[in-house]
Amino acid sequence: MIDFILELLGDWFVFLPWVRRKRDRRKEWSGTVEAKKTWTLTKHAYLVIFRTDDGQRKKVRLDRKEDFDIYEEGRRYMKKAGEGLPDPKPAI
Repeated sequence: MIDFILELLGDWFVFLPWVRRKRDRRKEWSGTVEAKKTWTLTKHAYLVIFRTDDGQRKKVRLDRKEDFDIYEEGRRYMKKAGEGLPDPKPAI
């Protein structure tokens, strides 16, 4: 019985991040790049942290260094509904 529960919980932990990313993809927001971080031992080695206009923090995980280099700290960007990443051109 415990094995069944642990297996079920394991499946949920794999499934939940996918649902969250899909839900976040539908949202539109704009904000300023607060920080940029890199890791070497993870699948998504690059992280850009945005502070939205309403004060929330949004973390965008990236796989490619080219995408990571597009965003500059202190600059403002806008993410449109349906897009995976904020527009690479700074918002005015």
